[in-house]
This record gives sequence, C-alpha cells and structure tokens, in this order.
Amino acid sequence: MERIRQFIYSLFFALTLGCSFSAQAGDPGPYWLVFLDISEEPYQDGQKLLIDLRKMESLSDGKREFCFMCNAGDAGSYVEVLYLYSIPVGLSVEELRKAVKGDDAAKQKMQNILNIFEDSKGHGVDGLLMYDHQPGKVTIYTMDKKVGSKLETESKEVKSKLLHSSLDKLLEDAAGKLDRPV
Repeated sequence: MERIRQFIYSLFFALTLGCSFSAQAGDPGPYWLVFLDISEEPYQDGQKLLIDLRKMESLSDGKREFCFMCNAGDAGSYVEVLYLYSIPVGLSVEELRKAVKGDDAAKQKMQNILNIFEDSKGHGVDGLLMYDHQPGKVTIYTMDKKVGSKLETESKEVKSKLLHSSLDKLLEDAAGKLDRPV
C-alpha cells in the first residue's frame, strides 16, 4: 500500500513538473513591435493615443483586467520594445497605405524591410501594427515580417475616437495574429 501511495505522489509530482515546463516551452516572450498611424488627416490620432497608453501603469476606465500596451515596468510586460517615436528606415506611410488597399508589391517591399531590420543590439521585430482611423471606424492592420504573408485586421466602430481600453484590446488582438517563432 505504501508503494502505491509513493507511486501516486511521484506521478503527481512528475505531472505537475511536466505541466509547468510545457506551459513555458516555446513561449516566444514579449513582443517587439513597430506601430504606425497610416490615417489620413484629420483622423491621425493613433500615435497620441498610444503614447498616452504606454505612459499608463494600468487602464483607468476599468473595462479590462490588464493592459497589454501599458508600460507597467514589471517583468510581466507583454510588449518589450515598441517602435513608436521612430520606425525602421524604409517604411513608408504611402507604401503601407497601398499595401492595405491590396498592392502586393508594396506589401512585400514593406515586409522585406521588417524582415531585415535589426536594432543596434541585433534584435529584430515581430511585426508592424498599422492604425487606420476612418470616419466611424478604426482598423488595426497586422503586417508580419514574413515576406508574402497576408495582412490581418482588427476593427472597431467609433463615434469620434477610441477609448484607451478599446485601443489596447484592438492592439492585443492584432499582435496575437503575428507569426512569431515558438
């Protein structure tokens, strides 16, 4: 009877240990992203909204339990690096607008730039999130750095502008569509 009990405890311990390792296995870690507002005037509010969101420690409106884009400063941050104030050389708002309208050559050109980009420490990016505010709707286009992959979208209807919590949710959903190494 004691052997059976020891076996059950050993099995339970092994399963617990195995589950904790498998939950961590293949985790690509925090995101490295580029954000760009490709909206036309007078709807170019994406960069300001995201700058405000990045300065927050948490969301103030209580609509979400956690904040994907907030700069909480803890080790659990979901976005490690966000190119917001400067973008990789060669990315063009005009080319990106063409890409979201279906121009494959423009899309591949922009994906090539994302694919080869490395910062001064040799780090690349996971992809590009493009904010496009049109009358009555905001769309986030996700551009993978994998050349030839299709653009993904997340949209939300708006009266005038997005709440920070809505922008955070859109960006989280859009970033989740990036093809990241496991």
